[in-house]
Amino acid sequence: MSFKGQGGDNATCRERVATHLKVEEDALTDFLPLVRIRPLPRRGDIELRNTRVLADLGPGLTMAMINALYIELLRRTRDATQGLPVARWTELLVLDSPPPAVLNKRISATAVADVRQRLTRPDHVLLEDLSQQLHGPETALVRKLRAGAASREVIEEAQMLRAQAERHRFKELALGAWPGDQAIETDLDERLLLLARRTRRSHKGQPQPADAIFDELQRLFDANPSTYDRHPLYAQDGVLLMGRTCAISDECRFDWGSDRDAS
Repeated sequence: MSFKGQGGDNATCRERVATHLKVEEDALTDFLPLVRIRPLPRRGDIELRNTRVLADLGPGLTMAMINALYIELLRRTRDATQGLPVARWTELLVLDSPPPAVLNKRISATAVADVRQRLTRPDHVLLEDLSQQLHGPETALVRKLRAGAASREVIEEAQMLRAQAERHRFKELALGAWPGDQAIETDLDERLLLLARRTRRSHKGQPQPADAIFDELQRLFDANPSTYDRHPLYAQDGVLLMGRTCAISDECRFDWGSDRDAS
């Protein structure tokens, strides 16, 4: 999603932009409508997506190990991009006939030809792919699931179940069947929250805690929904209760096994 500039016909906007850019206001009338603004992903979103990839590559690793690996990769990447010379660099550069191991480390036009060709294509395929993957804001629910190393399937199911629960609630409200006493809804949310937190603690330290917590909660709701949905608000349906639990997570009231704050 991108946003088109609409300030060309707004005097206040033109004045503010002209002051900031140090240009005449008249020059902005035709310029501002050409501006496109694309929201960038939050730093935390990028970090969670990267650790999700690492979790896919090492399914047996705990989140603590994945986080440590990610930090080390960032350190090495930072050192590499600073262009700092390796040990014995002067000796290696003056060799008349360096061994293949040394030659292979030298950056030349041939070595980067493939990457250069893809980056200079008209469609910028590499940059566009990355941009699409990182584009757009994510809900707190998705960020928390990613922080708990949730699989793509679980993330999609959580979003779908939350939407189903919301549709049910709005439908009941429209029909006048939703209770007017807020304490009834609060009681249900507190029961769901206590169960979710207890389940999260029982799966702490697992390689993919979010998946385990998600499956365990769904099993508990399916087995005995009336224990939690006593009135009932969500038809004592385990699927709808799971959706409401996902909505509670989206309100930043519990996470999915992460040792970091993903809110």
